Amino acid sequence: MGFEPRDGSLALGGIPWLARMIDKARAKADGTIGDYIYPCPKDQELLKKLGLTADQFSAIVAESRDDQEIVAKVKGRYRG
Repeated sequence: MGFEPRDGSLALGGIPWLARMIDKARAKADGTIGDYIYPCPKDQELLKKLGLTADQFSAIVAESRDDQEIVAKVKGRYRG
């Protein structure tokens, strides 16, 4: 079986959908995203709440060591 992102109901750092969007951004960057879409409309909704573009978020994901570092970088921006 190929790539499958984490469930969208999983909240990471108190931010719903973030874990799934991280997975999809990583998969798009490494070419394993398959039929999933990044950024999909739900991703775009979260990106708007974070005040980030998909490219900006992808850069944060790429330069971060792990999920906790990503959360630390985006949590203060979240307007949920």
